[in-house]
Amino acid sequence: MAGLGTQMSANVAAAFDDAADRYDSVGPQFAGPIAARLVDLAGLRPGGRVLDVGCGSGAVLIRAARAVGPGGHVTGIDFAPRMLVRAEREAVDEGVGDRVTLRQGDAASPPLDPGTFDAVLASLVLYLLADPAAALARWRELLVPGGTLAFSRGAGPDARWSPVIAAVDAYAAGAAGFESYVHRPGQLSDTEEMLAACGYTSITRTVETVTVRYDSPQQWWEASVAEGPWVTWRHIPADRLADARAEAMTMAEDLREPDGSLLRRIQMAYLTARRPAAGDPDTGPADMA
Repeated sequence: MAGLGTQMSANVAAAFDDAADRYDSVGPQFAGPIAARLVDLAGLRPGGRVLDVGCGSGAVLIRAARAVGPGGHVTGIDFAPRMLVRAEREAVDEGVGDRVTLRQGDAASPPLDPGTFDAVLASLVLYLLADPAAALARWRELLVPGGTLAFSRGAGPDARWSPVIAAVDAYAAGAAGFESYVHRPGQLSDTEEMLAACGYTSITRTVETVTVRYDSPQQWWEASVAEGPWVTWRHIPADRLADARAEAMTMAEDLREPDGSLLRRIQMAYLTARRPAAGDPDTGPADMA
């Protein structure tokens, strides 16, 4: 598992490093609206200390920095160095650079002190990790007693688009366990069971439909090769990428709306949970210290 985990981490870092300048900036926004909803549900307070794991280009980071105000602070960690460069630039441009610290490192096991953060946030990250349960356990350690974990993950793809995604996935090879980013998250109930097994309490889920509108198949393709699918699609041999694109574009043409646009309706889940505080009825011995 360690070898596979290292390979997967390197794959993810390389994919998002390559896509850093394009990520969530080509066509319709995807990560931004999800980040905004996640920060809202996390219930951040002024003065809070927040960790954004897998911070990417800063969609959650910047919104969290605004939420905690001048007295709070947000630490962002990501494996991809070019993502961190972009996140720093975005934070400065948005006027919250003084509330943000960025570090390169493993989102699954941040090299930070236990009991440091009031909240740990992770948007569209858990499905990219080799051992999600181990990551959830590590994030719990980083929370103060009573601290909040909040993260987003897919709850269901748009079934109309699944054949299109699968057609492109079929061209990829050697993707280090990322056969398809669509199905990797698994069942929501499994994720909730992992949270409970790690000692989290007050577990809640919010499932909503995120609708993304593209002007054309070309715009959909440009956005997709800058987002999650690129983790797999970057393994498509260079001499076959044009064929994969052509097949996908042909299939996508059949999905046009009457006005010519294309819609993807994706079920997104937002989960929140707490590290029990000392004195809570369900607090175990480890939390009474």
